[in-house]
Amino acid sequence: MNEPRRTGSLSRFLITLLSVVMISAMFLFTPFDRAIQPTGEKSLYEQYLSGTASGADKEPVNKEISIPDIRQTPVSVTIEAETLHLKNPMCQRAEREGFSGDGYVGALPADTDAAMIIPLHIKATQHYDITVCAAADQTCENALSIDDTMISRFTLDGTGQFTKITFYGIFLEEGDVQLKLDGLDGGLDLDYIMLRNDNTEYRPDFSVTEKLCDPDAEKEAQQLYTFLREQWGKTVLTGQYVSDNSNRELNLIYQLTGQLPAIRFGTLGTGSDNEQIQAAIDWNVYTHGIVGLMWQWNAPGTESVYADGSDFRFYHALYRKDPESVAKLTPEQADHAVKNGTLSEEARLLLQDIDSIAGALKKLDHMHIPVLWRPLHEAGGGWFWWGASGREAYQNLWMLLWHRLTDYHGLHNLIWIWNGQSAAYLVPEQTYDIASVDVYLQPRMEFGSRYEQYISLARLTNGRKLLALSECSALPSPEMMQLDTSVWSFFGLWYGDYLMKPDGTFNDANYTSMDLYNLYNSELTLSLNDFLSIYK
Repeated sequence: MNEPRRTGSLSRFLITLLSVVMISAMFLFTPFDRAIQPTGEKSLYEQYLSGTASGADKEPVNKEISIPDIRQTPVSVTIEAETLHLKNPMCQRAEREGFSGDGYVGALPADTDAAMIIPLHIKATQHYDITVCAAADQTCENALSIDDTMISRFTLDGTGQFTKITFYGIFLEEGDVQLKLDGLDGGLDLDYIMLRNDNTEYRPDFSVTEKLCDPDAEKEAQQLYTFLREQWGKTVLTGQYVSDNSNRELNLIYQLTGQLPAIRFGTLGTGSDNEQIQAAIDWNVYTHGIVGLMWQWNAPGTESVYADGSDFRFYHALYRKDPESVAKLTPEQADHAVKNGTLSEEARLLLQDIDSIAGALKKLDHMHIPVLWRPLHEAGGGWFWWGASGREAYQNLWMLLWHRLTDYHGLHNLIWIWNGQSAAYLVPEQTYDIASVDVYLQPRMEFGSRYEQYISLARLTNGRKLLALSECSALPSPEMMQLDTSVWSFFGLWYGDYLMKPDGTFNDANYTSMDLYNLYNSELTLSLNDFLSIYK
C-alpha cells in the first residue's frame, strides 16, 4: 500500500524539480534584463493618463489655427538711411567708402530702445527678405525688430566695410509696421535697408527615405519611423527634456496644459545610466510614450564633455584608421593591437566607452523599445571634444560609433539623429535617419518657426531626411510653422530655466504659460494622448 504512494511522491518531486530547473533556465537565458522592475512610477503615470493627477487646472481644448491668406506679390523696396527723418541731422555722413545713395547714417548709439525707426507700408501679406547694409569699425551686436517683436540679433564684424546681412522668410501682414534697428553696442553705420518678397518656403521638395539607415532595424523602430514619416509636414510631436528621474518637468507641463509630451527626452552620461534607462523604460511601459536619449559623452579618462576641459588626444585616436574595422575588434583584440602598436590607446578607450553605453542601451533593445538616439551633438560648434578636432575626426568617430553599436553590439532599436550643426560635419546618409538643429535665442526674441534653419537643413540633406528641433530654448509657434511651411517632425524643450524656476514654478522669461497651453493643445501638435490615439 505504501509503495504506490512513494512512487507518486517521487514522480511529483521529479516534476517539481524539472519545473524549477526549466523556470530557472528561462530566467537565466532570457534576453530581458532581470533587474528591470516597475519603480513605482505606474500610479503617477496612471494619474496622468486618467486626468486625475493633482494640479491639472486647465481643461484641454483643441486649438484651431487661423492662417491669413497669403498673396504672393513681387516687392522690391530700398530705403536709404539718409532719406529718413532723423532726430539728429548730424548723424548723416558720407566719409566711409562704398555707400549707396547720398550717404549713410553714422554711429547708432548703444543701449537704446529703437535707435532707428523705419516706417514701412506692407502691400501684400506674405514672406519677405529684409537686408540690412551696414558697417562698423569694431565688432558690435545689434537687434532687428518689427514693431515690438525682436526678429533677430546679429553681430557685425569690425572690418570697416559695408556688409549685407539678410534675414529670410519674415512674415508680414498687409498694413503699416515699424522696423526698428538697435545698436546694442553702438558704433553701427547704416547705409540702407531692402525689403523683397521671399517665396522660397512655398517650394518644399522632400523625398524622405522610407527605411531606417540600419538595414536590420527592429520592426518596432521601423514602425515608429514610418509613423514619423507619415506625419511629416502634417503634425509636430511635442517633446520635453527631464533633469532627473522625478519627471518634475512633465508634471509642470501637465498642470499647465492638461497634457503630456509625446516624447520624454533623457540624458545618458550625466549620472547613473542605469537609473536613466530605468526611467525611460517606465515611461514607455506605463504610458507607451516615445523614448528619446542623448549622450553627454565625457572625453575618455576625464569628467568633462568640453574640449577645454580635456587633454584627450581625439584627433590621434583614429588617425589613418578605418573606423569600421576598428569597430569590429573584440576587447581582447583591441588590447593586443595596442600592445603591438597597431592601435592607439585613445582608440581602445573610445571602444571601452562605447561598449559601456551599449550595455545600458541593450536593456531597451531587449524590451524592443525604439529610441530616438542623438549622440555627438552640436559638433560644429567646437565646444565639445568630439567636434573640436575638426570634421575628419568627428566623421571617423561617428562611423566608429555607428558600426560598433549596430554591427558589433547588434543594437537595432535605434533611430539615429545627426545633430552636427554644420554642413562641414555632415555624415554619410546611410548612417543617420533624422537631421536636427539646436536653437537657443535671447529671451525677448520671437522663436517663430525657425524657418531659416529649417530651409538650410532641408537643403543640406537634399530633402532626404526628417528634420527636427532637437533642443530649443523656447516654444515654436504652430501658426508660424504652418505659415512658413516649416513643420518640424518634433521639438525638444530643454529643462531648467527654459521651463521652470529653481522652486519648481513656471518660468515666463521665454514664453507665457498660455503659449505652452496653446502649443500642447494645438491641432498642429501631438501630445501623448494625441500620439496614442493615432499610433498603432
